[in-house]
Amino acid sequence: MTPTVQHELIASMQHSTAGWLLFDPRDRLAAANECGRAALGIGPDEHPTWEQMMRNCHQRRRGLMINTDDIDRWLVRVRRAYRRLPVRSFESDLTDGRWMWVTETTRPDGWVFVVLVDITPLKLNEATLRRARDDALIAAMTDPLTSLYNRRYIFRRLDDLLCTTQKMRIPLAVAMLDLDHFKRVNDVHGHAVGDGVLQHFAQQMRKHLRPLDAVGRIGGEEFLMLLPNADVTSALPVLERLRARLDDMQAPPPLPYTFSAGVAAALPGDGVADVVRRADDALYAAKTGGRNQLVVAACPA
Repeated sequence: MTPTVQHELIASMQHSTAGWLLFDPRDRLAAANECGRAALGIGPDEHPTWEQMMRNCHQRRRGLMINTDDIDRWLVRVRRAYRRLPVRSFESDLTDGRWMWVTETTRPDGWVFVVLVDITPLKLNEATLRRARDDALIAAMTDPLTSLYNRRYIFRRLDDLLCTTQKMRIPLAVAMLDLDHFKRVNDVHGHAVGDGVLQHFAQQMRKHLRPLDAVGRIGGEEFLMLLPNADVTSALPVLERLRARLDDMQAPPPLPYTFSAGVAAALPGDGVADVVRRADDALYAAKTGGRNQLVVAACPA
């Protein structure tokens, strides 16, 4: 390599957008470019040891982000990996919010060459993709109007619960709920008011459910409620409180309404269709029997 090429190489490395640092066998900083010094909070005339550099980052809250109340213990832990491999790569975040991909190369003669590459745009893109994935998963299981589970997910949840409850021999109550005379609401007041009723009912159901319960919208004004570790006797008060709450409201937004429900207990050997059919039959009995009431499904002979 000619002196000219060496000069140009050194000049290029000094102004590179990738940071680099060179530590001698005694672990003292021998050389670094502007980007490397800036990334680790090292002044232009400073030549700290690796340990001093870590302590300065911790004390000054500059450069490498070190979240610890015990820097000595942190150094002992990090020392277990430092200089142990010929080449080591890892991610590290800085106090200014940037993320760096760090590559440490330890030569046989004890010199260590560290390269820092800013991967912040990649991390931000990764976070964006993760949020988009999470949003897509939520959308795939959520009814957009009520924010309850949608039909596909609540039936899948019921299938999972049937397997779990039968293996663990714990009860499961299933309720089908239907808003009374809902078609009349849409016909008389319009679909916007009808949507408001559905949203209000969804809010009230969420208030009366336990954390382990689940409810989904399976049709226009029809809902499926799952109450694990609850038999019919303990499920009925939950629905009665919900019904009483609606009855007590003088003018629930956007207008008064009631619901009917059929409740069934999951039986050994039940599939989704079996328990849903019994709950649906009980719901039909509640609606033909005058509405605004709860009916418990009869156990099959």
